[in-house]
This record gives sequence, C-alpha cells and structure tokens, in this order.
Amino acid sequence: MKPALWRTLKASALAWLGVVTVLVAPSAAAGAPGQTRTSATAPGVPCAWPAVVRPGRLNLAFPETNATYWVMPYRLGQGDRIVVDGTYPSARFTSLTSYDAKASPVDSLADHQIAPRAGSKNPFAAPDAGTDPARHRYQVTLKPGIAAGSAGNTLAATAKSAASGVGWLVLRIYVPDNESDPTGGVPLPSLSMQRQGSSPRPVTTCPRADAAQGPTGPIATELRDLVKKYAPPGDVVRCGKSTASAPAFAVPDKTAGLFPNPYNKYLCTPLEYKAGRVAVVRGKAPTFPDTVNGQSVLTKTQLRYWSLCQNQLQIPYPVSACAADFQTAVGKDGRYTYVVSTSQDRPANATTANGVTWIDWGPTDVTSLLLLRNMLPAQDFHNAVQNTKKGEDPAPVMGAYYPEITYCTKESFTRNGPDTCRA
Repeated sequence: MKPALWRTLKASALAWLGVVTVLVAPSAAAGAPGQTRTSATAPGVPCAWPAVVRPGRLNLAFPETNATYWVMPYRLGQGDRIVVDGTYPSARFTSLTSYDAKASPVDSLADHQIAPRAGSKNPFAAPDAGTDPARHRYQVTLKPGIAAGSAGNTLAATAKSAASGVGWLVLRIYVPDNESDPTGGVPLPSLSMQRQGSSPRPVTTCPRADAAQGPTGPIATELRDLVKKYAPPGDVVRCGKSTASAPAFAVPDKTAGLFPNPYNKYLCTPLEYKAGRVAVVRGKAPTFPDTVNGQSVLTKTQLRYWSLCQNQLQIPYPVSACAADFQTAVGKDGRYTYVVSTSQDRPANATTANGVTWIDWGPTDVTSLLLLRNMLPAQDFHNAVQNTKKGEDPAPVMGAYYPEITYCTKESFTRNGPDTCRA
C-alpha cells in the first residue's frame, strides 16, 4: 500500500476505534504473532459499526431517507480477515459493500447474492424461507488479496487484489417492514477479526449504534473530511448539460467520493430556488414490491426500489427529503406528479388526494440536486436508468418512465393544476 492511502483514515479516528488500532491493525513483525499494535489514546474497547448515516444522525453523501447505512472502517494486513455473521433483515433490500479509502466501491454483495448458512434459507431468494429469523442466517468474509466478485460469500477488501489496505465496510438496509426499526427486526451483524495464523476475536458492537452518537464522533469527522476531499464543491457531480436555470434529468458524470450504491443507478438535475416557483416532475411509475403493505420482496416487478430525493449541493451533501415508490401517489394511468417546493410555496392542490406527491425543497440558499434512483431492474424491464449508457440521452431509453421536469409558478399550479406545467 502507498503511505498516502494508509494515512487516509486519520490517526484520530483510528485511535478512537479500538477495533482498528488493536484488532484490525496489520500483523506484527515476524516472530511475534501474538503481538498487536496499540495506541496510547485507544480506549481498549473494540467497537463495531461506529457510524450511522441517516437523516437526523450523520447526513452526508446524498443518503436515501428510507434507508440506514452502518459504516465500519477497517485496516487489514496480509492474511487478515473480518468475518460478518448476520441475519437477513425483514426489509426491501440489504447489502454489504466494501469501499476504498476514497469512498469508491471495491466489492459488494446484494441480499439475494448472499448464500445462507447451513440450515438456513435466504428470504430474498427462496420463496419457502419462512419468517423465523433463526433460520435466516448468513456469514460473509471480508479480506484483502482477492478479486472482486469472488465466489463463496467473500468480499474483496482492497482494489486490484492488493494484499493489504484500508477501507470502509457499509451495511445498507432499505425500507424495513417496521419503519421504527431500521435494522429490519434483527440484530446488527456481529463482526470478528481473524489475524493471520490466529483464532477469530469478536468485536463488540458499538452501544446505541443506531442513536445519535454518530454525528459528533471521530468517525463522523473522518467521513466528512473524506467527502470534502474526494467530492470537492463544483466537482462533485455533473448532470449532463442540465443547469439549475434549465433543469433536465441526465445520468451523472461521476459519483466518486460519495459511497455510491452499486445496485442503484441515478438520474440527476440541479435546481435553483426562486420565491413563488415550484419544480414539477412527471413520469410513469415503475412497479415495485410493496413490502410495507405485506407484498413479498420476491414479487415479480420492474424495479426492486425507486425514489426521488431532493439534496443539497454543499458539503457534506445532505439529503433534504425523499419520496419513495410506496410514498408516491400514482394515478389510474400509472403516472406520478411531484411538486418540489418550500412549505410556503406549496400549492394548495399539491396533495395526495389530488394525485400529487409533495417533496420539501429544504434550504433555499444553496443549489439543490434532485436525484431519481432505480434499483435492481428486472431483466425484461428495458426502461430503467441502468439501460442508459454513459453520455447517452436517457429519455429515448426510458420512454414514458423518463421523469420530465419544469418550473412552474405556485399560482399557475394552484389555479390550473399540473397540466399547465409541462416541460
């Protein structure tokens, strides 16, 4: 590993997180296999999943409001590994993804790709998996020195099969069946560290890992610094030729430095606030498994998940508001209408009862970024964002599913409805 890369996870964060300095440090010098590196400032209490990314906690890198992201930094030497023992959650989607020190994806496993342990079944892949969490167990191994996409429930910890390195492991859970339980009704996966030539050692899960410890801790500071360094203002994302004054959805030119979800593809457009003006987005709604209302995640649909989110184009790039597929009003014609505005500019008829889904604009003193997510399209759904090539106009590919956007005055929308607000 290059020294600069090893320094990316700063000493303050590594010292605070005992699992990194004590358990996850590269192997000690030859002849002393029992030794580990220590830090004078390490608390001596190993702690797994120290950062939680979600609105109201640590809001950065354009998160989805209907998902929670647990983040674990790691530093692995040659022959080291982290073993993840988990239970499939009751949720729309989950995944484990490794990222390099620049927050770019290294390797990933989506829920349906994770093989169950002996005696268990994967509810994201097997219709007869049942509902007993005790029979929904899995084990995944994160280790350096292997290629991404290796078989056998393994995740590459380092890019280009490097024998050692640092990075971030991210657990995502989207739309838990019980909205009040972000883990999807199961404990967070337990982690254990196995040094080369030694037995696995368990890593205690951080106390209150889903509470407010994240925003003020050293790992939170490290994540903010990472986003600032690798997603600098003015270069974080470009949406084709779209501008805030003339918005139009396009495939973003880049997503590096922002922990992108490998199973999502995005369309984006910048927006600029003006008093008395709203943004109106219209398009055809893809079908999805409505797990919140009891539908199976295995139901044949066009997408696993989709949403429209309003974000702030300022570091650390927080989300303001989202409307997911199950939160979106859809007419008898299968189409949706969104209004993005401040509460004072919200038209009186921008309500679900009128077939309109309202999204809060958020802060008005910064440029906004509107993101449309498409997740895991069915093989026979050819109108997903995933089918648009880089630099290609997504409108012809997506057809009626392409989101058309235009500005409209609050007064015009209130008097005449969305039909007078067309791109």
